[in-house]
Amino acid sequence: MKKVIVAFCLMSSMCSAQDPQIEAILSDLSIDSLIYYASAISGEFPVEVDGNVETIASRNRNFPGNEIAADYIEQKLQSYGLTTAVQSYSATGENVLATQPGLIFPNQKVVICGHYDSMPANGTASPAADDDGSGTAAVIEAARVLSQYNFAYTIVYALWDEEEYGLVGSNFYATEAENNEDSLVAVINVDAIAWDGNGDSLARVHVRDIANSVDLGTVAANMIATYDLGIQIETNSPGATYSDHASFWNHGFSAILIIEDFDNDGNPHYHTSTDLVEHFDTAYFEQISKWAFATTATMAVPLAADVSVVNPEKGVFQIYPNPVTDNLKITTEGTTNRQLEVSLFDVAGKELKNFGSRQLPSNIGLQEFPKGSYILTLKDLDTGETFSEKVLKR
Repeated sequence: MKKVIVAFCLMSSMCSAQDPQIEAILSDLSIDSLIYYASAISGEFPVEVDGNVETIASRNRNFPGNEIAADYIEQKLQSYGLTTAVQSYSATGENVLATQPGLIFPNQKVVICGHYDSMPANGTASPAADDDGSGTAAVIEAARVLSQYNFAYTIVYALWDEEEYGLVGSNFYATEAENNEDSLVAVINVDAIAWDGNGDSLARVHVRDIANSVDLGTVAANMIATYDLGIQIETNSPGATYSDHASFWNHGFSAILIIEDFDNDGNPHYHTSTDLVEHFDTAYFEQISKWAFATTATMAVPLAADVSVVNPEKGVFQIYPNPVTDNLKITTEGTTNRQLEVSLFDVAGKELKNFGSRQLPSNIGLQEFPKGSYILTLKDLDTGETFSEKVLKR
């Protein structure tokens, strides 16, 4: 079995033309599965939940279908071998989460998400197949497919509640993440991705100059040509704040929204009882889902099936202070004359600066770089081993 030391070179898929693992992931995606999940969640047919047969007629928070939908989603995610959690934050709201631990950076997370609650709220029929049954289906299908692969970073599959009432569920999660100083590498929000009324195959990615959101949008945009996804995209910058990605912007995290052309080709069934799967453009739905999958997998960094991970022994290096303002100090508990080649990368895998060969202990100046998240790599010139550390500059 190939052994790999924690190394930023594993993130080369972010820079390469194509990654065979991601190509395999995209080929595993099933449009039949996507349509099945969207139909089930929007009440097209009964589903089994907790041993009972239920029809989810409405996922609005005022109706029992909301809680039934949450249970259905959780049980579906569990069926893929994922660890799930229900984040209850009020008498009416609960987020459904599933976690796939990363093999190299388990404490750093890539989140793919959508919202499962629905509108309208004034009747028992609130199917919300496109808004956001389509995104919910994409997240469930992402869990089914991506859970079969290994990744460097942890993936969180998240379905938010009460988006329709002011991004309540996602804001609760983002607030908790900020308070806990969680490391969220990227948040990919999919909301309404199955309507293409004019047939122009146009979709949008929304970004803002917050954390690394603009760079994340660039990574997403690059996926279209890299994997020949067959859709056209436009970037909204500064992006709109009407969906759950905005909760993460509000708390300083990198996030984007992937959405149909809501600007100029809005779904006429939006927030009505006729928002049904029968109105989907299935080919378009499939391609946008692949777009979201490719972006998520790229940011999480797929690992070959025959790779095992050997973490460097604790205490090999000390890199501090972290978070840092100006200068990082690198020391070691071992010999003080170790020669290291030191480089700094952004989270998209671009080398920003090679500091050359350094003898420990050494100071690394970061004054020239803006606030944000970076990866510092240390290559031991004697052994050839490469180590990496996430660095936050404030």
